[in-house]
Amino acid sequence: MKSGVSMVQVSGSKVRALREEQNLTQLYLATAVGVTTETISRWERQEAPTLKEENGLKLADALAVSLPEILAVAEPQLEVVEQLPVPSKSKKILLFIAANTVLLGVLVFLIGTFRSSDVLHLSAQRRMPAHTVSGHPFPVVVEVDFESRKNSSLLFKEQLPTGCTVITSVPQATVVDGDFLKWIDKNGPGKRVFSYIARCTVEEEVQDGPLSFVGTLLVRQSSRQEITVDGRSRLRLLGFHWADSDKNNIIDDEELLAVYDDFGRVEGLGVDVEGVESIWMGSGYRWDAKQSIFDIIP
Repeated sequence: MKSGVSMVQVSGSKVRALREEQNLTQLYLATAVGVTTETISRWERQEAPTLKEENGLKLADALAVSLPEILAVAEPQLEVVEQLPVPSKSKKILLFIAANTVLLGVLVFLIGTFRSSDVLHLSAQRRMPAHTVSGHPFPVVVEVDFESRKNSSLLFKEQLPTGCTVITSVPQATVVDGDFLKWIDKNGPGKRVFSYIARCTVEEEVQDGPLSFVGTLLVRQSSRQEITVDGRSRLRLLGFHWADSDKNNIIDDEELLAVYDDFGRVEGLGVDVEGVESIWMGSGYRWDAKQSIFDIIP
């Protein structure tokens, strides 16, 4: 009889989706499970294939779901069917068919490899706060990874929710029309960053759930290639500063570093890092809705 620790495999995409849907941080999950934030990040990126069942149960409990709801779906196993002995008179025919099948497979592979020499590798990840105060500016950064042997141009479109407007964009957007942005990048394949500062103003009585952002990337190769931007796409309007990720009216060391890493390095974007630092140096803050300012608590 085998003994040992029971292991389970969770779906990183399910864990990340549930965490973002509930506006939870990786630090919160790490504390609840008793692991590091890097471990949570590895689980979400599917870099750790298995984890202890005990940790899986703690993770599911922190996400307010049952363990089966976050498990990865196993690939179906092909049933092995025992082959009956082949009559001797048919062996030559079967060998001939098998040889031609293998040859055909090799040809298909070579043709596919030749055609794939120009296959597009295109991905995009959006970084933005999970919440902000109505009417208060917040940053959005979209990192694009574009690989291709063809020197194709790139079209990036970002649709903001109703009630949101763009204040500034870096690089300067080709088209800015209220809640709609469009960039045309003619520099060909490579990594690049699109970013902007926005403001969303929605009355509390008409607000209904999170606001959704939709971005698409389009290039032309042998055919039209279009993908949707991954990453965070929903924003809630609450009474907390956008840098206060755990919504406790304090900006701690880790939250300040996240501002530097995620938004502060985009040159020319104009993120109010000094304002975040001022709140960080105090003992807390309060949102003054009448004056539309953050009162810093000494």
